[in-house]
Amino acid sequence: MDFYESARFQYAAARLLVKLAQFRKTGTFQQKITRSSNIGIELIDHTRGSFNINIEAPSQSEDNKQFAKLSLSDMLAYVSERVIEKVDETDISSSGGQISDSLAARSVDQTDIRAEAELRTGGAVIQLTDIPRRRLAETNREQRLISRSAAIAKIDPSRALKLTSMAAPLLSEMATALRRSADSLEIYDSLDKKENTILFLDRKMAAEIETAKVDRDITTILGDIVQFNKDNGWGKLRIENGARIVNFSIPSDLLPNLKHRFIRDMGTDKVYLQAYFVRDAGREIVRLIVVGVLQLPEN
Repeated sequence: MDFYESARFQYAAARLLVKLAQFRKTGTFQQKITRSSNIGIELIDHTRGSFNINIEAPSQSEDNKQFAKLSLSDMLAYVSERVIEKVDETDISSSGGQISDSLAARSVDQTDIRAEAELRTGGAVIQLTDIPRRRLAETNREQRLISRSAAIAKIDPSRALKLTSMAAPLLSEMATALRRSADSLEIYDSLDKKENTILFLDRKMAAEIETAKVDRDITTILGDIVQFNKDNGWGKLRIENGARIVNFSIPSDLLPNLKHRFIRDMGTDKVYLQAYFVRDAGREIVRLIVVGVLQLPEN
């Protein structure tokens, strides 16, 4: 284990989780974490392993002062949906059998997915490659966020913008662990001895997250929908008067309200989207995170 990479990962993860815990309590977070603003998230004694880090957060209070009745896992799923690129349709098609098997097995048992990249269903063992593991995490986030829709609705666009701007660089910092020290990073919560994956990163994803930067503001853009997967919100959009095609994704908590509009607008020439631009080191747009659809401008 590389000491520097491990330290960078843990520092970023600690800052992210403390700020998410602050937000779910008050609806805001502190830029600087001080002794008074620190939330008591504790490390649990863990077994031998490079990045096998277990944490425990304080229980939420039952009073009405809590801003959002969401677990830290819910909060992490929310920001991950706005930063992490979704699996594209080509990868889904090439790994379709494994993805179907893994999703079917999810409710039965997930105890070995983190450590050994497999799912056990009865006596059978299904070896998972990175794409099905990534899609499995996506599906878990989708179901988690949809089931928490009432609480998530309290996060208005202004707060969502602040959360995304805060979380994106910290998730990027956490990806440092995959430079040399680890092959994959998996975050999960454990309930009743069953593990529910929230986030999966491999080295390719981590490299993209480290170099790509999510804009701090939402931008409106005209484009033409080339491809759209209604199941996970991934798609392709033609922009710049047809000169470029970029990938886009829709966060799972917004997908139920937006997908019918997208399916309808696939037959039109243009759509007017609200999105975060994700840019590479040269400030070129590499993908979009779509958060809304507007009426087309008259001119």
